[in-house]
Amino acid sequence: MATCVGNEVVAAVENEICCPICLEEFEEPKCLPSCAHNVCQLCLEGMIKKRNNVIECPVCRAKSIIPDGGVAAFPKNHLLVRLIERSPGRKEKKCIKEALNNCSEKLERAKTALEGMEDRFEKAKSEVEETRKKIASTAERIITMVRVQEQKLMDGVDKKFRESVDELIFVEQKSTTLELCGNASSCMQTVQDIMENAELADVKDMKDALVEELDDFSKSLEIQTSWVISVFCGPFDVSFTITNSVEKFIEDECSLGKLVTNATSSQPFVADVADSDLSQPEGSVGCVASVKSSTDHIPDQSVADYSSFGSVLLTVDNSSTRISNFNPFAVACWRNSGHFAALDEEKKRVHIFNERGEESHSFRIPFGDLWDIAVANDEIVVVNRESNRLLYYEVDGTFKKKHVIVPRDDVKFTSLSVDLHGRFIISSSQHYGEEVLPCVLVYNPSGRFISFGEGLLQSPEKAAFLNGKFFVPDSECGSVFVFDKSGDFVKQIGQCQLESPSSAAADYVGGKVLVSDNSNSAIYVFSQEGLLLQHFHSQFPPKQIALTDNCKKLLICSDTGDSRNKIQLVTYRL
Repeated sequence: MATCVGNEVVAAVENEICCPICLEEFEEPKCLPSCAHNVCQLCLEGMIKKRNNVIECPVCRAKSIIPDGGVAAFPKNHLLVRLIERSPGRKEKKCIKEALNNCSEKLERAKTALEGMEDRFEKAKSEVEETRKKIASTAERIITMVRVQEQKLMDGVDKKFRESVDELIFVEQKSTTLELCGNASSCMQTVQDIMENAELADVKDMKDALVEELDDFSKSLEIQTSWVISVFCGPFDVSFTITNSVEKFIEDECSLGKLVTNATSSQPFVADVADSDLSQPEGSVGCVASVKSSTDHIPDQSVADYSSFGSVLLTVDNSSTRISNFNPFAVACWRNSGHFAALDEEKKRVHIFNERGEESHSFRIPFGDLWDIAVANDEIVVVNRESNRLLYYEVDGTFKKKHVIVPRDDVKFTSLSVDLHGRFIISSSQHYGEEVLPCVLVYNPSGRFISFGEGLLQSPEKAAFLNGKFFVPDSECGSVFVFDKSGDFVKQIGQCQLESPSSAAADYVGGKVLVSDNSNSAIYVFSQEGLLLQHFHSQFPPKQIALTDNCKKLLICSDTGDSRNKIQLVTYRL
Protein backbone atom coordinates (compact mmCIF):
# COMPACT_ATOMS: atom_id res chain seq x y z
CA MET A 1 0.00 0.00 0.00
CA ALA A 2 2.84 2.37 0.89
CA THR A 3 4.49 1.71 -2.49
CA CYS A 4 1.24 2.47 -4.35
CA VAL A 5 0.75 5.75 -2.47
CA GLY A 6 4.37 6.67 -3.09
CA ASN A 7 4.03 6.02 -6.83
CA GLU A 8 0.86 8.17 -6.92
CA VAL A 9 2.69 11.01 -5.19
CA VAL A 10 5.60 10.75 -7.63
CA ALA A 11 3.18 10.77 -10.59
CA ALA A 12 1.40 13.83 -9.19
CA VAL A 13 4.69 15.67 -8.73
CA GLU A 14 5.79 14.82 -12.28
CA ASN A 15 2.52 16.26 -13.65
CA GLU A 16 2.94 19.51 -11.71
CA ILE A 17 6.54 20.15 -12.82
CA CYS A 18 5.83 19.78 -16.56
CA CYS A 19 5.14 22.80 -18.79
CA PRO A 20 1.70 22.67 -20.52
CA ILE A 21 3.30 23.83 -23.80
CA CYS A 22 6.47 21.75 -24.29
CA LEU A 23 5.39 18.98 -21.86
CA GLU A 24 8.94 18.90 -20.47
CA GLU A 25 10.18 19.87 -17.03
CA PHE A 26 9.93 23.62 -16.47
CA GLU A 27 12.83 25.75 -17.60
CA GLU A 28 12.54 29.13 -15.83
CA PRO A 29 8.82 28.74 -14.87
CA LYS A 30 6.86 32.00 -15.07
CA CYS A 31 3.55 32.53 -13.24
CA LEU A 32 0.79 34.29 -15.23
CA PRO A 33 -0.73 36.96 -12.95
CA SER A 34 -4.31 36.59 -14.18
CA CYS A 35 -4.72 32.87 -13.41
CA ALA A 36 -1.52 31.74 -11.58
CA HIS A 37 -0.81 29.03 -14.17
CA ASN A 38 2.88 28.36 -14.91
CA VAL A 39 4.63 28.26 -18.30
CA CYS A 40 8.31 28.11 -19.35
CA GLN A 41 9.76 31.48 -20.23
CA LEU A 42 10.90 30.30 -23.67
CA CYS A 43 7.43 28.91 -24.39
CA LEU A 44 5.87 32.24 -23.44
CA GLU A 45 8.29 34.11 -25.71
CA GLY A 46 7.27 31.81 -28.54
CA MET A 47 3.58 32.58 -27.89
CA ILE A 48 3.92 36.38 -28.05
CA LYS A 49 5.67 36.57 -31.41
CA LYS A 50 2.31 37.21 -33.06
CA ARG A 51 0.71 39.10 -30.15
CA ASN A 52 0.97 42.69 -28.98
CA ASN A 53 0.81 43.36 -25.25
CA VAL A 54 -1.56 40.62 -24.11
CA ILE A 55 -0.89 36.90 -23.71
CA GLU A 56 -3.49 34.17 -23.40
CA CYS A 57 -2.97 31.35 -20.87
CA PRO A 58 -2.59 28.01 -22.72
CA VAL A 59 -4.44 26.24 -19.88
CA CYS A 60 -7.50 28.37 -19.10
CA ARG A 61 -7.36 31.03 -21.86
CA ALA A 62 -7.28 33.84 -19.27
CA LYS A 63 -5.53 36.93 -20.63
CA SER A 64 -2.62 38.64 -18.90
CA ILE A 65 -1.01 41.94 -19.77
CA ILE A 66 2.65 41.64 -20.70
CA PRO A 67 4.77 44.00 -18.55
CA ASP A 68 7.29 46.43 -20.03
CA GLY A 69 10.15 44.01 -19.42
CA GLY A 70 8.44 41.31 -21.52
CA VAL A 71 7.63 37.78 -20.32
CA ALA A 72 10.90 37.77 -18.36
CA ALA A 73 9.27 40.28 -16.01
CA PHE A 74 6.54 37.82 -15.03
CA PRO A 75 7.17 36.47 -11.50
CA LYS A 76 9.30 33.34 -11.30
CA ASN A 77 7.73 30.40 -9.43
CA HIS A 78 10.50 29.54 -6.98
CA LEU A 79 8.40 26.83 -5.34
CA LEU A 80 8.27 24.93 -8.65
CA VAL A 81 12.01 25.39 -9.12
CA ARG A 82 12.68 23.83 -5.71
CA LEU A 83 10.16 21.06 -6.42
CA ILE A 84 11.89 20.23 -9.71
CA GLU A 85 15.32 20.18 -8.09
CA ARG A 86 14.11 17.75 -5.41
CA SER A 87 11.90 15.55 -7.59
CA PRO A 88 12.74 11.79 -7.29
CA GLY A 89 14.96 10.36 -9.98
CA ARG A 90 15.70 13.72 -11.60
CA LYS A 91 19.47 13.40 -11.31
CA GLU A 92 19.39 9.83 -12.59
CA LYS A 93 17.20 10.73 -15.56
CA LYS A 94 19.38 13.73 -16.36
CA CYS A 95 22.51 11.56 -16.24
CA ILE A 96 20.93 8.94 -18.54
CA LYS A 97 19.67 11.64 -20.96
CA GLU A 98 23.16 13.14 -21.15
CA ALA A 99 24.60 9.70 -21.93
CA LEU A 100 21.88 9.17 -24.58
CA ASN A 101 22.60 12.56 -26.17
CA ASN A 102 26.34 11.86 -26.17
CA CYS A 103 25.85 8.46 -27.80
CA SER A 104 23.40 10.01 -30.30
CA GLU A 105 25.93 12.67 -31.30
CA LYS A 106 28.65 10.07 -31.78
CA LEU A 107 26.26 7.91 -33.82
CA GLU A 108 25.30 10.80 -36.12
CA ARG A 109 28.96 11.76 -36.55
CA ALA A 110 29.83 8.18 -37.46
CA LYS A 111 26.99 8.04 -40.00
CA THR A 112 28.06 11.39 -41.53
CA ALA A 113 31.68 10.22 -41.73
CA LEU A 114 30.55 7.00 -43.40
CA GLU A 115 28.55 8.93 -46.01
CA GLY A 116 31.58 11.13 -46.70
CA MET A 117 33.80 8.06 -47.11
CA GLU A 118 31.34 6.55 -49.59
CA ASP A 119 31.17 9.83 -51.58
CA ARG A 120 34.97 10.08 -51.78
CA PHE A 121 35.23 6.47 -52.85
CA GLU A 122 32.61 6.85 -55.60
CA LYS A 123 34.23 10.08 -56.80
CA ALA A 124 37.61 8.36 -57.07
CA LYS A 125 36.06 5.51 -59.07
CA SER A 126 34.26 8.02 -61.32
CA GLU A 127 37.48 9.92 -62.04
CA VAL A 128 39.24 6.66 -62.86
CA GLU A 129 36.49 5.78 -65.35
CA GLU A 130 36.72 9.20 -67.00
CA THR A 131 40.47 8.81 -67.37
CA ARG A 132 40.05 5.35 -68.87
CA LYS A 133 37.61 6.74 -71.46
CA LYS A 134 40.07 9.45 -72.54
CA ILE A 135 42.86 6.92 -72.86
CA ALA A 136 40.64 4.57 -74.89
CA SER A 137 39.33 7.30 -77.23
CA THR A 138 42.86 8.54 -77.93
CA ALA A 139 44.22 5.06 -78.51
CA GLU A 140 41.48 4.25 -81.04
CA ARG A 141 42.78 7.03 -83.33
CA ILE A 142 46.27 5.62 -83.39
CA ILE A 143 47.67 2.77 -85.44
CA THR A 144 48.09 -0.77 -84.11
CA MET A 145 51.55 -0.14 -82.64
CA VAL A 146 50.00 2.12 -79.99
CA ARG A 147 47.94 -0.68 -78.50
CA VAL A 148 50.85 -1.79 -76.36
CA GLN A 149 51.24 1.71 -74.91
CA GLU A 150 47.48 1.97 -74.42
CA GLN A 151 47.47 -1.19 -72.30
CA LYS A 152 50.45 0.03 -70.29
CA LEU A 153 48.64 3.25 -69.46
CA MET A 154 45.46 1.37 -68.56
CA ASP A 155 47.42 -0.83 -66.21
CA GLY A 156 49.07 2.24 -64.74
CA VAL A 157 45.73 3.85 -63.90
CA ASP A 158 44.46 0.68 -62.24
CA LYS A 159 47.68 0.30 -60.29
CA LYS A 160 47.57 3.87 -59.00
CA PHE A 161 43.95 3.40 -57.99
CA ARG A 162 44.81 0.21 -56.09
CA GLU A 163 47.77 1.95 -54.43
CA SER A 164 45.63 4.91 -53.38
CA VAL A 165 42.35 3.18 -52.51
CA ASP A 166 42.15 -0.26 -50.90
CA GLU A 167 38.71 -1.50 -51.89
CA LEU A 168 38.88 -4.46 -49.48
CA ILE A 169 39.52 -2.10 -46.57
CA PHE A 170 36.63 0.07 -47.72
CA VAL A 171 34.19 -2.87 -47.85
CA GLU A 172 35.35 -4.34 -44.53
CA GLN A 173 35.27 -1.06 -42.61
CA LYS A 174 31.94 -0.06 -44.11
CA SER A 175 30.49 -3.36 -42.86
CA THR A 176 32.10 -2.89 -39.43
CA THR A 177 30.82 0.70 -39.12
CA LEU A 178 27.29 -0.23 -40.19
CA GLU A 179 27.22 -3.11 -37.71
CA LEU A 180 28.48 -0.87 -34.88
CA CYS A 181 25.93 1.85 -35.75
CA GLY A 182 23.14 -0.74 -35.83
CA ASN A 183 24.09 -2.14 -32.42
CA ALA A 184 24.36 1.39 -30.95
CA SER A 185 20.93 2.31 -32.36
CA SER A 186 19.42 -0.86 -30.90
CA CYS A 187 20.98 -0.17 -27.50
CA MET A 188 19.72 3.44 -27.53
CA GLN A 189 16.22 2.26 -28.46
CA THR A 190 16.28 -0.18 -25.58
CA VAL A 191 17.41 2.49 -23.12
CA GLN A 192 14.69 4.83 -24.37
CA ASP A 193 12.13 2.04 -23.92
CA ILE A 194 13.37 1.55 -20.37
CA MET A 195 13.06 5.28 -19.67
CA GLU A 196 9.48 5.28 -20.96
CA ASN A 197 8.19 1.98 -19.57
CA ALA A 198 10.23 0.95 -16.53
CA GLU A 199 9.35 1.82 -12.96
CA LEU A 200 11.18 4.76 -11.40
CA ALA A 201 12.89 2.53 -8.85
CA ASP A 202 14.17 0.25 -11.66
CA VAL A 203 15.49 3.26 -13.59
CA LYS A 204 17.44 4.39 -10.54
CA ASP A 205 18.86 0.89 -10.05
CA MET A 206 19.83 0.51 -13.69
CA LYS A 207 21.31 4.02 -14.09
CA ASP A 208 24.97 3.05 -13.67
CA ALA A 209 24.73 0.02 -15.95
CA LEU A 210 22.81 1.92 -18.67
CA VAL A 211 25.16 4.90 -18.63
CA GLU A 212 28.17 2.56 -18.75
CA GLU A 213 26.63 0.65 -21.66
CA LEU A 214 25.98 3.89 -23.59
CA ASP A 215 29.46 5.21 -22.78
CA ASP A 216 30.99 1.97 -24.15
CA PHE A 217 29.14 2.50 -27.41
CA SER A 218 30.13 6.18 -27.49
CA LYS A 219 33.81 5.28 -27.16
CA SER A 220 33.57 2.60 -29.87
CA LEU A 221 31.72 4.99 -32.21
CA GLU A 222 34.29 7.73 -31.64
CA ILE A 223 37.20 5.39 -32.43
CA GLN A 224 35.54 4.01 -35.56
CA THR A 225 34.57 7.52 -36.70
CA SER A 226 38.18 8.66 -36.50
CA TRP A 227 39.17 5.67 -38.63
CA VAL A 228 36.48 6.35 -41.22
CA ILE A 229 37.43 10.03 -41.51
CA SER A 230 41.06 9.06 -42.11
CA VAL A 231 40.22 6.74 -45.03
CA PHE A 232 40.61 8.31 -48.48
CA CYS A 233 41.20 11.68 -46.82
CA GLY A 234 43.19 12.99 -49.78
CA PRO A 235 41.70 13.78 -53.21
CA PHE A 236 42.15 11.29 -56.03
CA ASP A 237 43.10 13.32 -59.10
CA VAL A 238 44.28 11.71 -62.34
CA SER A 239 44.84 13.51 -65.62
CA PHE A 240 45.96 12.27 -69.01
CA THR A 241 48.22 14.17 -71.42
CA ILE A 242 48.09 13.19 -75.10
CA THR A 243 50.72 13.78 -77.78
CA ASN A 244 50.23 16.78 -80.07
CA SER A 245 50.81 15.00 -83.34
CA VAL A 246 51.67 11.69 -84.86
CA GLU A 247 55.21 12.89 -85.53
CA LYS A 248 55.67 13.80 -81.88
CA PHE A 249 54.16 10.47 -80.92
CA ILE A 250 56.77 8.62 -83.07
CA GLU A 251 59.61 10.77 -81.78
CA ASP A 252 58.59 9.85 -78.23
CA GLU A 253 59.14 6.19 -79.07
CA CYS A 254 55.46 5.35 -79.38
CA SER A 255 54.51 6.99 -76.10
CA LEU A 256 50.74 7.48 -76.04
CA GLY A 257 50.81 9.87 -73.10
CA LYS A 258 51.62 10.24 -69.44
CA LEU A 259 49.63 9.74 -66.28
CA VAL A 260 49.78 12.52 -63.72
CA THR A 261 48.31 11.97 -60.29
CA ASN A 262 48.46 13.64 -56.90
CA ALA A 263 46.45 10.97 -55.11
CA THR A 264 47.60 10.36 -51.57
CA SER A 265 47.81 6.83 -50.35
CA SER A 266 46.51 7.18 -46.81
CA GLN A 267 47.51 4.52 -44.35
CA PRO A 268 44.86 4.71 -41.64
CA PHE A 269 45.69 3.78 -38.12
CA VAL A 270 44.42 0.41 -36.92
CA ALA A 271 41.47 1.08 -34.63
CA ASP A 272 40.06 -1.61 -32.42
CA VAL A 273 36.37 -0.79 -32.12
CA ALA A 274 35.60 -3.88 -30.08
CA ASP A 275 34.15 -3.67 -26.62
CA SER A 276 36.92 -2.56 -24.28
CA ASP A 277 35.83 -5.23 -21.84
CA LEU A 278 37.23 -7.97 -24.08
CA SER A 279 40.86 -7.04 -23.53
CA GLN A 280 41.87 -9.97 -21.37
CA PRO A 281 44.49 -12.37 -22.72
CA GLU A 282 43.44 -15.54 -24.48
CA GLY A 283 42.11 -18.17 -22.13
CA SER A 284 41.96 -15.83 -19.12
CA VAL A 285 39.58 -16.77 -16.33
CA GLY A 286 37.82 -14.47 -13.86
CA CYS A 287 38.46 -14.99 -10.16
CA VAL A 288 36.09 -17.18 -8.16
CA ALA A 289 34.57 -15.99 -4.89
CA SER A 290 32.47 -17.95 -2.44
CA VAL A 291 28.88 -16.82 -2.03
CA LYS A 292 26.70 -17.59 0.96
CA SER A 293 23.32 -18.99 -0.06
CA SER A 294 20.28 -17.01 0.98
CA THR A 295 16.56 -17.45 0.51
CA ASP A 296 15.12 -15.00 -2.03
CA HIS A 297 11.93 -13.22 -1.11
CA ILE A 298 9.10 -12.24 -3.43
CA PRO A 299 8.66 -8.45 -3.57
CA ASP A 300 5.43 -6.51 -3.85
CA GLN A 301 3.75 -7.60 -7.08
CA SER A 302 2.44 -4.05 -7.65
CA VAL A 303 5.89 -3.14 -8.98
CA ALA A 304 5.27 -5.13 -12.18
CA ASP A 305 2.12 -6.55 -13.72
CA TYR A 306 2.48 -10.28 -14.41
CA SER A 307 -1.24 -11.01 -14.37
CA SER A 308 -1.24 -12.42 -17.90
CA PHE A 309 2.24 -13.95 -17.80
CA GLY A 310 2.25 -17.33 -19.55
CA SER A 311 -1.01 -17.04 -21.51
CA VAL A 312 -0.53 -18.99 -24.75
CA LEU A 313 -0.96 -16.84 -27.88
CA LEU A 314 -0.09 -19.45 -30.51
CA THR A 315 1.47 -22.89 -30.91
CA VAL A 316 3.79 -23.92 -33.74
CA ASP A 317 4.00 -27.67 -34.30
CA ASN A 318 3.30 -30.38 -36.89
CA SER A 319 -0.42 -29.70 -37.06
CA SER A 320 -0.23 -25.90 -37.25
CA THR A 321 2.60 -25.67 -39.77
CA ARG A 322 1.92 -28.74 -41.92
CA ILE A 323 5.67 -29.30 -41.99
CA SER A 324 6.35 -32.99 -42.20
CA ASN A 325 7.90 -34.37 -38.99
CA PHE A 326 8.61 -30.87 -37.66
CA ASN A 327 10.85 -31.23 -34.58
CA PRO A 328 12.31 -27.85 -33.49
CA PHE A 329 15.42 -28.10 -31.34
CA ALA A 330 16.30 -24.42 -30.76
CA VAL A 331 14.79 -20.96 -31.43
CA ALA A 332 16.03 -17.41 -32.00
CA CYS A 333 14.11 -14.14 -32.40
CA TRP A 334 14.35 -10.82 -34.15
CA ARG A 335 14.02 -8.54 -31.13
CA ASN A 336 11.60 -5.95 -32.53
CA SER A 337 9.81 -7.50 -35.53
CA GLY A 338 8.34 -10.56 -33.84
CA HIS A 339 9.75 -12.91 -36.50
CA PHE A 340 11.64 -15.96 -35.31
CA ALA A 341 13.79 -18.83 -36.59
CA ALA A 342 13.66 -22.48 -35.54
CA LEU A 343 16.36 -25.12 -35.95
CA ASP A 344 15.30 -28.68 -36.80
CA GLU A 345 18.48 -30.60 -36.03
CA GLU A 346 17.21 -33.96 -37.31
CA LYS A 347 16.22 -32.64 -40.74
CA LYS A 348 19.14 -30.18 -40.84
CA ARG A 349 16.80 -27.28 -41.67
CA VAL A 350 16.24 -23.71 -40.51
CA HIS A 351 12.62 -22.49 -40.64
CA ILE A 352 11.72 -18.77 -40.66
CA PHE A 353 8.33 -17.75 -39.20
CA ASN A 354 6.47 -14.43 -39.00
CA GLU A 355 4.86 -13.05 -35.85
CA ARG A 356 1.70 -15.08 -36.54
CA GLY A 357 3.63 -18.37 -36.58
CA GLU A 358 3.34 -18.75 -40.37
CA GLU A 359 6.40 -20.17 -42.12
CA SER A 360 7.76 -17.79 -44.76
CA HIS A 361 10.55 -20.07 -46.00
CA SER A 362 13.22 -22.55 -44.90
CA PHE A 363 16.66 -23.68 -46.00
CA ARG A 364 18.78 -26.78 -45.48
CA ILE A 365 22.19 -27.04 -43.82
CA PRO A 366 23.78 -30.08 -45.48
CA PHE A 367 26.48 -30.84 -42.92
CA GLY A 368 27.43 -30.95 -39.24
CA ASP A 369 26.00 -31.75 -35.83
CA LEU A 370 23.73 -28.73 -35.31
CA TRP A 371 23.11 -27.61 -31.72
CA ASP A 372 21.87 -24.04 -31.54
CA ILE A 373 20.77 -20.99 -33.53
CA ALA A 374 20.96 -17.19 -33.12
CA VAL A 375 20.03 -14.04 -35.04
CA ALA A 376 22.76 -11.39 -35.43
CA ASN A 377 22.26 -8.31 -37.62
CA ASP A 378 19.81 -10.08 -39.94
CA GLU A 379 22.12 -13.08 -40.27
CA ILE A 380 21.28 -16.58 -39.12
CA VAL A 381 24.13 -18.17 -37.13
CA VAL A 382 24.06 -21.92 -36.42
CA VAL A 383 26.36 -23.86 -34.06
CA ASN A 384 28.03 -26.86 -35.70
CA ARG A 385 29.31 -28.73 -32.64
CA GLU A 386 30.93 -31.51 -34.66
CA SER A 387 33.51 -29.20 -36.26
CA ASN A 388 33.40 -26.47 -33.59
CA ARG A 389 32.26 -23.81 -36.04
CA LEU A 390 29.66 -21.10 -36.35
CA LEU A 391 27.86 -21.24 -39.72
CA TYR A 392 26.64 -17.89 -41.08
CA TYR A 393 23.68 -17.61 -43.45
CA GLU A 394 21.70 -14.79 -45.00
CA VAL A 395 17.99 -14.91 -44.17
CA ASP A 396 17.35 -16.40 -47.61
CA GLY A 397 19.74 -19.28 -46.85
CA THR A 398 22.83 -18.01 -48.69
CA PHE A 399 25.92 -19.32 -46.93
CA LYS A 400 28.54 -16.79 -45.81
CA LYS A 401 32.12 -17.80 -45.08
CA LYS A 402 33.04 -16.50 -41.66
CA HIS A 403 34.96 -18.11 -38.87
CA VAL A 404 35.20 -17.91 -35.09
CA ILE A 405 38.43 -19.44 -33.83
CA VAL A 406 38.29 -22.01 -31.02
CA PRO A 407 40.94 -21.11 -28.41
CA ARG A 408 41.81 -24.68 -27.32
CA ASP A 409 41.08 -28.32 -28.17
CA ASP A 410 39.07 -29.14 -25.04
CA VAL A 411 36.47 -26.42 -25.73
CA LYS A 412 33.29 -27.55 -27.50
CA PHE A 413 30.72 -25.03 -28.83
CA THR A 414 27.33 -26.03 -27.36
CA SER A 415 24.92 -23.09 -27.11
CA LEU A 416 24.89 -19.57 -28.56
CA SER A 417 23.24 -16.21 -27.83
CA VAL A 418 23.83 -12.65 -29.08
CA ASP A 419 23.72 -9.49 -26.92
CA LEU A 420 22.95 -5.86 -27.83
CA HIS A 421 26.61 -5.22 -28.71
CA GLY A 422 26.48 -7.97 -31.35
CA ARG A 423 28.76 -10.17 -29.24
CA PHE A 424 28.48 -13.97 -29.36
CA ILE A 425 28.06 -15.64 -25.96
CA ILE A 426 29.02 -19.30 -26.40
CA SER A 427 28.89 -22.01 -23.75
CA SER A 428 31.08 -25.10 -23.76
CA SER A 429 29.54 -28.13 -22.00
CA GLN A 430 30.14 -31.85 -21.64
CA HIS A 431 27.82 -34.30 -23.41
CA TYR A 432 27.99 -38.05 -24.06
CA GLY A 433 31.02 -38.52 -21.76
CA GLU A 434 33.27 -36.18 -23.77
CA GLU A 435 36.36 -34.60 -22.25
CA VAL A 436 35.16 -30.99 -22.55
CA LEU A 437 36.10 -27.90 -20.52
CA PRO A 438 32.91 -26.27 -19.12
CA CYS A 439 33.25 -22.53 -19.65
CA VAL A 440 31.78 -19.49 -21.42
CA LEU A 441 33.41 -17.64 -24.33
CA VAL A 442 32.39 -14.15 -25.42
CA TYR A 443 33.46 -12.98 -28.90
CA ASN A 444 33.10 -9.39 -30.04
CA PRO A 445 32.50 -8.54 -33.75
CA SER A 446 36.24 -8.22 -34.43
CA GLY A 447 36.88 -11.80 -33.23
CA ARG A 448 38.58 -10.96 -29.92
CA PHE A 449 37.29 -12.91 -26.97
CA ILE A 450 37.39 -13.58 -23.26
CA SER A 451 36.66 -16.87 -21.52
CA PHE A 452 35.54 -17.43 -17.96
CA GLY A 453 33.89 -19.89 -15.59
CA GLU A 454 36.62 -22.54 -15.71
CA GLY A 455 36.67 -24.58 -12.52
CA LEU A 456 33.34 -23.11 -11.42
CA LEU A 457 30.79 -24.07 -14.08
CA GLN A 458 29.80 -27.70 -14.56
CA SER A 459 27.25 -27.64 -17.39
CA PRO A 460 26.67 -24.08 -18.67
CA GLU A 461 23.62 -23.57 -20.89
CA LYS A 462 22.35 -20.73 -23.13
CA ALA A 463 23.43 -17.50 -21.38
CA ALA A 464 22.30 -13.84 -21.48
CA PHE A 465 23.93 -10.42 -20.97
CA LEU A 466 22.10 -7.60 -19.16
CA ASN A 467 23.34 -4.25 -17.86
CA GLY A 468 26.99 -5.21 -17.50
CA LYS A 469 26.51 -8.77 -16.24
CA PHE A 470 26.52 -12.27 -17.79
CA PHE A 471 23.82 -14.66 -16.50
CA VAL A 472 24.82 -18.28 -17.11
CA PRO A 473 22.37 -21.09 -16.23
CA ASP A 474 24.08 -24.30 -15.08
CA SER A 475 21.88 -27.40 -15.36
CA GLU A 476 24.14 -29.50 -13.12
CA CYS A 477 24.45 -26.92 -10.33
CA GLY A 478 20.75 -26.00 -10.41
CA SER A 479 21.39 -22.25 -10.38
CA VAL A 480 22.41 -19.25 -12.46
CA PHE A 481 26.00 -18.00 -12.21
CA VAL A 482 26.46 -14.23 -12.50
CA PHE A 483 29.71 -12.77 -13.88
CA ASP A 484 30.63 -9.14 -14.48
CA LYS A 485 31.50 -7.91 -17.97
CA SER A 486 35.18 -8.79 -17.48
CA GLY A 487 34.30 -12.38 -16.62
CA ASP A 488 34.82 -12.10 -12.86
CA PHE A 489 32.46 -14.18 -10.75
CA VAL A 490 29.86 -12.15 -8.81
CA LYS A 491 27.35 -14.57 -7.25
CA GLN A 492 24.84 -17.38 -7.80
CA ILE A 493 21.08 -16.88 -7.95
CA GLY A 494 18.07 -19.18 -8.01
CA GLN A 495 19.56 -21.94 -5.81
CA CYS A 496 16.31 -22.34 -3.90
CA GLN A 497 14.01 -22.24 -6.95
CA LEU A 498 15.79 -23.90 -9.87
CA GLU A 499 16.50 -27.57 -10.43
CA SER A 500 17.85 -27.87 -13.99
CA PRO A 501 17.93 -24.44 -15.73
CA SER A 502 18.18 -24.82 -19.49
CA SER A 503 18.43 -21.27 -20.89
CA ALA A 504 18.29 -17.56 -20.00
CA ALA A 505 16.87 -14.51 -21.78
CA ALA A 506 17.38 -10.80 -21.03
CA ASP A 507 14.45 -8.40 -20.71
CA TYR A 508 16.29 -5.27 -21.83
CA VAL A 509 13.26 -3.02 -21.32
CA GLY A 510 12.25 -4.13 -17.82
CA GLY A 511 15.74 -4.99 -16.59
CA LYS A 512 14.80 -8.58 -15.69
CA VAL A 513 16.30 -12.03 -16.39
CA LEU A 514 14.09 -14.95 -17.47
CA VAL A 515 15.25 -18.53 -16.84
CA SER A 516 13.68 -21.75 -18.12
CA ASP A 517 13.85 -24.88 -15.98
CA ASN A 518 13.56 -28.17 -17.85
CA SER A 519 13.04 -30.37 -14.78
CA ASN A 520 10.40 -28.15 -13.17
CA SER A 521 8.64 -27.32 -16.50
CA ALA A 522 8.61 -23.68 -15.46
CA ILE A 523 9.76 -20.19 -16.45
CA TYR A 524 11.16 -17.91 -13.73
CA VAL A 525 11.61 -14.11 -13.70
CA PHE A 526 14.46 -12.75 -11.57
CA SER A 527 15.58 -9.22 -10.83
CA GLN A 528 19.18 -8.37 -11.65
CA GLU A 529 19.99 -8.81 -7.98
CA GLY A 530 18.61 -12.36 -8.00
CA LEU A 531 15.21 -11.82 -6.38
CA LEU A 532 12.46 -14.10 -7.69
CA LEU A 533 9.67 -11.89 -9.03
CA GLN A 534 7.31 -14.35 -10.72
CA HIS A 535 7.08 -17.77 -12.34
CA PHE A 536 4.62 -19.96 -14.21
CA HIS A 537 4.52 -23.63 -15.20
CA SER A 538 4.68 -24.46 -18.90
CA GLN A 539 2.73 -27.24 -20.59
CA PHE A 540 5.92 -29.14 -21.52
CA PRO A 541 9.54 -29.01 -20.27
CA PRO A 542 11.17 -25.90 -21.85
CA LYS A 543 14.41 -26.48 -23.78
CA GLN A 544 14.97 -22.84 -24.73
CA ILE A 545 13.34 -19.42 -24.37
CA ALA A 546 13.67 -16.13 -26.25
CA LEU A 547 12.01 -12.71 -25.88
CA THR A 548 10.49 -11.00 -28.91
CA ASP A 549 8.22 -8.07 -29.87
CA ASN A 550 10.37 -5.61 -27.90
CA CYS A 551 10.43 -7.91 -24.86
CA LYS A 552 6.62 -8.11 -24.63
CA LYS A 553 6.25 -11.77 -25.64
CA LEU A 554 8.09 -14.95 -24.81
CA LEU A 555 8.92 -17.80 -27.19
CA ILE A 556 9.31 -21.27 -25.67
CA CYS A 557 10.77 -24.31 -27.45
CA SER A 558 9.46 -27.32 -25.50
CA ASP A 559 10.44 -30.96 -25.32
CA THR A 560 7.25 -33.05 -25.65
CA GLY A 561 9.09 -36.35 -25.23
CA ASP A 562 7.85 -37.85 -28.52
CA SER A 563 10.36 -36.36 -31.02
CA ARG A 564 7.73 -33.79 -32.02
CA ASN A 565 8.78 -30.71 -30.09
CA LYS A 566 6.59 -27.61 -29.99
CA ILE A 567 7.12 -23.87 -30.06
CA GLN A 568 4.72 -21.70 -28.07
CA LEU A 569 4.39 -17.92 -28.01
CA VAL A 570 3.13 -16.69 -24.62
CA THR A 571 2.46 -13.30 -23.03
CA TYR A 572 5.15 -11.84 -20.82
CA ARG A 573 4.95 -8.07 -20.26
CA LEU A 574 1.97 -5.78 -20.80
